[in-house]
Formats: sequence, structure tokens, C-alpha cells
Amino acid sequence: MTEEYEPELKVWALEHFNQMAEKAVWRPEGTGCRYRKIDEQTLELEHRVDHPDSTHHHERITGLFASVNINMIDDKPMVTPAALSAEEAFMQEMQERQAVAASWTNEAGVPLASLPLELAEPVYLGEREVLLDDGETHTVEDWGISVPSSDTETPVIMNPDDFNLLAGDSLFMRYKADEDTFMVAMTRQQMYDTAENGELGVLVGSECPDSGMKVPPWMWGTYCKRVPVEELLIKSLGEEE
Repeated sequence: MTEEYEPELKVWALEHFNQMAEKAVWRPEGTGCRYRKIDEQTLELEHRVDHPDSTHHHERITGLFASVNINMIDDKPMVTPAALSAEEAFMQEMQERQAVAASWTNEAGVPLASLPLELAEPVYLGEREVLLDDGETHTVEDWGISVPSSDTETPVIMNPDDFNLLAGDSLFMRYKADEDTFMVAMTRQQMYDTAENGELGVLVGSECPDSGMKVPPWMWGTYCKRVPVEELLIKSLGEEE
């Protein structure tokens, strides 16, 4: 029996796929799978953990993308044994992430990992209409991550998923509220500490409560703290030294 997918999920799948740069890597959290975008109509399963749950996740992902006319290549994935513990799974994840990210460079051949990632910021690239398989259209926003380049005045514009893979959640879950301030999503522990100290954070929706500007979708519904750009700049300069 073919699984039916909700329209909202189909919209998400198309939006996510279209926002991925060609050759970009995608690792859906908790699935044990790693995919790469081959072209404008194709995903390839590059890696899968040898576990029934991973197989099931892949089958559902394949079905979801097939419902929006995205092809899946999965005939020659690398299959590795399931991790024996949470610690081993974490280490395996980190090693794979680091191996992939270490190979990325800008046009000048400079490793992206060596750029000042602390100063990267989401940038709104515009809107476009996405055609669903039922003939309906849905407006989606395109976003990128602008990373300052040390050897040129032109920043590197990265796919958000790629930047998340390269830099991690701590540098991904934030946006620039104004010239002087970043809004940074708090972890659960940080929210607890904020409450214990009698302080307040900032609840963020689709528009910045400070500036009224658009907020990247991955930041919607987060509880944030304001961090001065100067603080991040000092941290970046300190790491370069």
C-alpha cells in the first residue's frame, strides 16, 4: 500500500530539495542515512547504517520524494554496522561530518572551515513558486548563509544545510538582528540558566521582534538571547591567533 503524505510535508520536501546546492550533502537526523543531491531531479543514498530502522527511514524518504517527482538512486550505498552505543554513534557521526566538511573550499581553494564562521549570517535570497504534484503552487523562501572570506571582499554564500554540517548547530541557529547584534537560539540549559537568573530571552517568530525583518525559517519558534557582534568578532580574532 502506497503511503499518503500530507501536502505540508510535500511542500517541505520540495523546498528542502530545491534549497540544496548541487552535490550538497543531507543527513536527516536520527535516520542513519546520508544523501547527496546529484542534479535538479535526483537524490542519491550515499551511506546507510545496517539496521532495520535505517532501512525503514530510507523507504519513507524515498516515497516522500517520489511523491514530488524527485528520483532516488540507492543501488550502491556504503553500508556500515550499527553503532553499539550512543557514544560510538556520536563519534561516528562527528567523524563523517568532519571528513565531508574538510574537503570544502572556496573559489580560491581556501578551506571553508578556516573562514570566520562565527561572523556568518543568514541572507534572504527571495521567493519562488513551487509546483506540487496536485497542480497547486506554494510560495517558499530561499535563504543562504553569507560567510566572510579572508582572501576576497566577496563573501561565500552557502546552502544552509551545508553550513549547518560544516559549522554545527551553535553557529547555525542564529541570525543577525541588526548591525550590532545577533539573535542566538538558546539551548535548554541556557534557557534554564536564564530563568534561574531572573532574566528574559526573546521569543522569535517569522519576523524579528527587534527589527521587523524576515527571520530564516529554521529560527522560527526559538527562544533567543542577544549577542553583540563585537563579542563574536573578538572570539573570531582570538581563534585566528
